[in-house]
Amino acid sequence: MKKKKDQIPKLSPYKLLGGVAQTTITPDAQGTFLIGPMQPSTGINDELWARALVLSDGINKIAILTLDCLGFDFAYNDILIQAVSESSHIPTENIMINCSHTHSAPITIPWGPWDKEKDTSFHRFLPEKMAAITKQASLRLEPVSLRYRREATQVGFNRRFFDGHSIKMAPNPNGAILPWVDVLSIERSEGKPLAILFSHAAHPVIIHGACTSISADYPGFAVETLIRELGNETVYMFAQGCSANINGFPLRGGIDAANGAGRDLGQAVCRSLKGMEKVISVDNIQIKSMELELPLQTPPSVKKCQRMLAQETDTNRRQAFSQLLHYSQSSQSTSVRLPIRAFGIGDLCVLGLAHEIFAEYHHYINQVSPFADNIVLAYTNGVECYVGTEADYDLGDDGGYETSPMGAAFLYQPRLPLSPQSEELIKNGLKHLLGQLVTR
Repeated sequence: MKKKKDQIPKLSPYKLLGGVAQTTITPDAQGTFLIGPMQPSTGINDELWARALVLSDGINKIAILTLDCLGFDFAYNDILIQAVSESSHIPTENIMINCSHTHSAPITIPWGPWDKEKDTSFHRFLPEKMAAITKQASLRLEPVSLRYRREATQVGFNRRFFDGHSIKMAPNPNGAILPWVDVLSIERSEGKPLAILFSHAAHPVIIHGACTSISADYPGFAVETLIRELGNETVYMFAQGCSANINGFPLRGGIDAANGAGRDLGQAVCRSLKGMEKVISVDNIQIKSMELELPLQTPPSVKKCQRMLAQETDTNRRQAFSQLLHYSQSSQSTSVRLPIRAFGIGDLCVLGLAHEIFAEYHHYINQVSPFADNIVLAYTNGVECYVGTEADYDLGDDGGYETSPMGAAFLYQPRLPLSPQSEELIKNGLKHLLGQLVTR
């Protein structure tokens, strides 16, 4: 006998529900182009995973997805978000897709030979897999509570060393780092964790060019440590922080070194869980988004671009120089998008920023945020450039790989670094966005 309409139980407003699901997304063992060694893969050391967490307050529903991937250009990331939204009926503006940025995964960012690798089986199956796990997570919602703790740990080092003349990629003991792991425990009504979301900031380049096997690098080994220590009934989700100027240690150390760093990070998460006392009181979930347009620097002169193009023999670099020449010949100003998304969950803010973001921006958010606790994620909803500080861009040609005109900016699709004024625009935008969220 069917229940009458007024007898159907309704979700109680502001009661927090959570669901989680995961799947492997490992590409072909042989022949997958890896950005670390810049060679095709020769095998699989450990699986790559995609994981989805869905939270609902009975009115608003959000999804946080974490992937063992480099990151995606905006066009492809939009495809993924649309697939996730359609399968789960979660609005696109309520979705964050965070990538760990492991360099032992397929090249999926608009960098170097990306265009040649984009139409592969990996890119064709990923939307369907992400849509499936988000739908599963959304259908598995159950009452949950949240606890949070920040635990001291460090698996990396600031990689921008100033030698008195220019920036070199080498350990800088005085450079900005984020020496902690943020841990969010999503717990079932009986107290057992449904999921553990943990975020640390360090480039997963401990394997990098030392091996041609596919791997999640230290984040994957951290998850393996947690499974060994705490069991496999919980889904463990690593989210990458603002690690653009932080390398995992040791760079190119290989599989064993990545395993050791992952073990250390996993044990820090375990320490956090043991000392975790703070329960997050959640009345509702808030969602705020904004998108900034960050100006790029002025391209080289037409004459200089023509000279560089004439001297270049590599096909990919010739294409890049051709784009620079086009920018130089055009009178239009160039810019790059910076999407920012914030989820206010009680007195915790989960903030997601696109691109490769310098650690200094997380420190700034901690200073200005009205929230007691802030989990700040980079590599979220698109990765198309580095985002440094004004002081870094002011170094010009001496600014090192991340911010100099002929460094990463030339390899990324925009071909030009951000203007020094971008830092002020970003900080103003962050302060405005955070100010729109109501805290307890």
